Amino acid sequence: MSHVPDLAAPPAPVTAQPRGWAVAGVLAGAAGFSALVLESGLAMFDQKEAYADAALMYAETHDRSLIIAVFLPLMVLAALTAAIFGAGLRRWLAAQSPAGSLLPELAGWGALLVAALSLVGSGPVTEVYFQVLHTYNPADPDIAMTLQRLLDTLPWVWTGLLLSTGSLTVAALRHGAAPRWLGWVSAVFTVLMIAVNVFPQQYLTGYLGAIWLVIAGAGFALRRRPAV
Repeated sequence: MSHVPDLAAPPAPVTAQPRGWAVAGVLAGAAGFSALVLESGLAMFDQKEAYADAALMYAETHDRSLIIAVFLPLMVLAALTAAIFGAGLRRWLAAQSPAGSLLPELAGWGALLVAALSLVGSGPVTEVYFQVLHTYNPADPDIAMTLQRLLDTLPWVWTGLLLSTGSLTVAALRHGAAPRWLGWVSAVFTVLMIAVNVFPQQYLTGYLGAIWLVIAGAGFALRRRPAV
């Protein structure tokens, strides 16, 4: 006896896709932007002579130890949540893009590069922090300020995120794998990030990338759920 389906039965419920990865993108952008704003205070010195004198740099940095202490957890949070966002974005685009497309992998790798460089770039924080607090007595200003200049450079280089913004641009505008408005926003940020690397103002990629993460993360997190 053949089985006749019950046409009156309600359709199976649509399983809502998790959005935690998108929220992680918002956290990554907010934490990264906040960390870079704080860190910018370490790169500027009150005395012009300090830029040519490690001892003067050291003296001024000693009064900014709280900034150094707060910067590290913020940047680590930004790095870890950026990696989560990248993994989620890769999965989302893989489900929406044509089979065999490189876009999902490129988008994920872009966020992962930002995460890696943020961790590596914030690494000198611990050493600089203990140096300026005179835990090493006497501390060597040349060593401490060399580490600080690395801290003033590496965490800002979020250029790897160009892979994510560019991939999302193509995925959204060409394949409809993401909202078109987000594709156009990503296109604008892609152009801006290319521009600041050409001129060269690469430090600005940190700010631009952080803002894009907040917008993209919020866009995916607040997207409409499919109708049941």
